[in-house]
Amino acid sequence: MLAEQTIAPDHPVFAGHFPAHPVVPGALLLDWACHSLGAGQSVALREARFPRSCGPGSRLVLRAEPGKEPPSSARRFAITTEDAGTEVAVVTGTLGPLSTAAGT
Repeated sequence: MLAEQTIAPDHPVFAGHFPAHPVVPGALLLDWACHSLGAGQSVALREARFPRSCGPGSRLVLRAEPGKEPPSSARRFAITTEDAGTEVAVVTGTLGPLSTAAGT
């Protein structure tokens, strides 16, 4: 586990993101992954999949595979939560160095 957080039920993001059935926005999850894995560097999202949604109060866990050489190479990551006692993926993806993803 790299990081863990719980999105509070009163977080302002839920006010406009499906108020009748609040869902944690994918952009919020990806921002967390980028900041946690980027270590202060600019990173590019190379791929992301959202197999499940999660709502207010969900305990989220961020995991990532170790980066290969050089340290700025692409890393696979997953953000998971528990559903009925089973860990399920909310988002999986790959982050890489900004220059590689941009093709420069």
